[in-house]
Amino acid sequence: MEKYISLIGLGAVGAPLADSLYKKYKSDFVLLSSKDHASRLNNLYINDKPFCPKVISDHSQLQKKIALVLVCVKNYQLQGVIGLLKELIDNETIIIPLQNGLYSYNLFCTMFPDNCVLQGFAQGPNTKTMGNIISYQKPGSIHIGTSINRFRANVEFINDLLNQAGINCFYDKDIEYQVWKKLMLNVAGNAITALTGMDYCMFSHSSDVLLLCRRVMKEYCKISFSEGIELTDKDIEDIINYFLSFKVSKRTSMLEDVLNKRQTENEFIAGYISKLAKKRSIDCPNIDMLYYLIKIKEEVYLNKF
Repeated sequence: MEKYISLIGLGAVGAPLADSLYKKYKSDFVLLSSKDHASRLNNLYINDKPFCPKVISDHSQLQKKIALVLVCVKNYQLQGVIGLLKELIDNETIIIPLQNGLYSYNLFCTMFPDNCVLQGFAQGPNTKTMGNIISYQKPGSIHIGTSINRFRANVEFINDLLNQAGINCFYDKDIEYQVWKKLMLNVAGNAITALTGMDYCMFSHSSDVLLLCRRVMKEYCKISFSEGIELTDKDIEDIINYFLSFKVSKRTSMLEDVLNKRQTENEFIAGYISKLAKKRSIDCPNIDMLYYLIKIKEEVYLNKF
C-alpha cells in the first residue's frame, strides 16, 4: 500500500481490530502510541499468537503517510491523543473515533476541521486483557458512516478496506440514528453491569434487570427526541434482544474498569445524557441514579474523597 493503516488504543475495541488488520496488511499496518506508552506494546500476544506490528511514536519513524487512523482509546484519554495525531497525520488522513457516545466525534471535528472525520462505533467484542496477554472469542462489529455528502466515497472505501481484513464493518446510511441507539444500549447496560457484576449472558435470568433497562431506555428516548433523533419502543426491544442474544460471557468495558479499579467512561455515557436532559428540562431519575451510583463507586476505589 502507498500509505499506512493505523490504530491507537489496544483495549476491548481496538485489540480485535488491530489483530485482523495486522494479519491482512502486515507491515502496512502500524500502531500509534505516545513514547511513554510504546514500550508496553512490545511482547504482546493476541489469542495466543505473537502480535508485533511497528509502533509509531514520532514523525521521524514514518516511512510513508497515514491514510486512516482508528481511534480506540477511552473518551477521557482523547485530549492526550490529539497532540500525537497532530504530529503524525496530515489533512488527508481519515479519522474514525470509535468511542462510546457523542463526545469524541464532535471533538475531532473541532480539532481537525480539514480532515475527513467519520462517525462510528463498535459493538459486541468480548476482549479480555491480562498483562501482555489479550484474548477474545467474539471480535464484534463496527459501524461507520457520515452525514456529510462529500465524505460518502471515503466511507465506501474504508468499509471495503476493513471488510477485506475480515472485520465485520457496516456502512450505516443513517449513522447519527445508529450512534444514538448504541449510546442508549450503553446508558442502559454499562452501569447496570458495573454495579451488579453481571455480564450480558446473565441478563436473561433477571426480570428485574430487564425492567430497569426498559425504564432507563424510556427516559433516554425522551431525551433523544428532543435532539431530533426518534428512537421508539422497537429500538428498546432491539436492545433487549441484543442483551438476551449472548450465550457466552460478554463483560462491558465499564464492568472491566470497575473490577480493575480504573477510571470509567461514566461521565461520557450516563453523565453526558443526564446533563443534556437537564438542559432540556427532562426528568430522567433512573439515568441519574445509575450515573451517581457509578460516580460514587469510582470515587471510593480511586480514593477521591
